[in-house]
Amino acid sequence: MTQTQAATPSPSPGAGPTQAEALAYAHAVNLTAADVPGLHPSTKPAHRSSSGRTVERQLARCVGVAGGEQIAEAASPNFERSAGITQFDVSSNVSVSKSAAIAAAELAKLRSPHAKACLQRYVRELFQGTSGRGVIVGPVAVAAGTPPAAGTSGSVGLRIATSITVKTIRIPFYLDILGFVYGPAEISLLSSGVPVPFPATAEERLFVSLLARAKANALGAG
Repeated sequence: MTQTQAATPSPSPGAGPTQAEALAYAHAVNLTAADVPGLHPSTKPAHRSSSGRTVERQLARCVGVAGGEQIAEAASPNFERSAGITQFDVSSNVSVSKSAAIAAAELAKLRSPHAKACLQRYVRELFQGTSGRGVIVGPVAVAAGTPPAAGTSGSVGLRIATSITVKTIRIPFYLDILGFVYGPAEISLLSSGVPVPFPATAEERLFVSLLARAKANALGAG
């Protein structure tokens, strides 16, 4: 992940968006299949396990971004590519808060040391379901950076790294979370890789695309 200086603040127009406007904005910004040639929508079941959803809710509560101040949220499909032991996944998510101030406050929470501790716990608990089948989850490390996002209210970059050991074979796992705030919108790019990180050049290109779309599409801000 790239680490650089903080980005410049985004403008704060007057009236806040409606739910319909927020959803339309999210769909216009999110990744599509055309953005990720060589990857395909995940063939995994669309629903997530109840334990997985519980862990995600616990993560949101831990960080302090439970979503009660959001107008709307939408995610792209999860796109993936597998070849032997190597696997890459990438997706995006757009949430629109009731005001730009709320979105900026949530970004600040994600940058905090407390959020790192929450993410470490989240990853451990996420893999906990497989631990009972001879799988050992290694230590979880979280590194933070600030990817370039000029014209926004700020950005955050997090890399979560751990490993899974199966029958003495250690398999590294990497999860990157890149995000920025533009007005009341919070846009994030999530990518993962086994046994190496998601390709940096592709990750940067997708992040820049999300940034350009966020600015190109109109959205009221409070």
